[in-house]
Amino acid sequence: MKLYANPTSPFVRLVRMALIEKGLNEATETTFVDAWADDPAFLDANPAGRVPTLVADDGARLTEALLILTHLDAVGTRPALLAGGPAALSAAGVAIGVFDAAVAVIIGRKSAPDFDAGLVGTKRFRTMREGLRRLDSVFVSMQEPFGLPAIAAVTALDYLVFRFPDHDWRGLCPNVAAFRDAQADRPSVRDTVPRG
Repeated sequence: MKLYANPTSPFVRLVRMALIEKGLNEATETTFVDAWADDPAFLDANPAGRVPTLVADDGARLTEALLILTHLDAVGTRPALLAGGPAALSAAGVAIGVFDAAVAVIIGRKSAPDFDAGLVGTKRFRTMREGLRRLDSVFVSMQEPFGLPAIAAVTALDYLVFRFPDHDWRGLCPNVAAFRDAQADRPSVRDTVPRG
């Protein structure tokens, strides 16, 4: 398999963590790309020019993180990441909503320097704050096994700390922060921390 990625995208991190957790990382060639540069090979894999994009062993091109995770659960032999029923998926959805809002702010700033103070920016920051609070209230029961809820929660917290270091994100979600700290040496966490 081949994964088109970049080192900061939280959507990519979901997939990279999943590859490690499923024991598929060694069988996957990861190519880091600048999603804004329109590299021809990358656009051939995904005409939308978005990461992550996974080219499966049979040549199928898979886009969108959750669709890629579904495929990895089907081909991997280790425990399913998308298990746990509606409560687990609900917690994962809250975490994904948090970092989706953060990505919207980062992209919005590219076209409007005052994006944060506008209607959309204000709403996205509210989503991040309230999402972390809600995630923290349900997260105690969602930590094991280390599936999508845990991966998405770690990804959400780390991405906000990385992109908006002047906010006290950890203070909004002490349960998630403690869990993340306890997982610091886990290869999927340690080896995928966003760097820019």
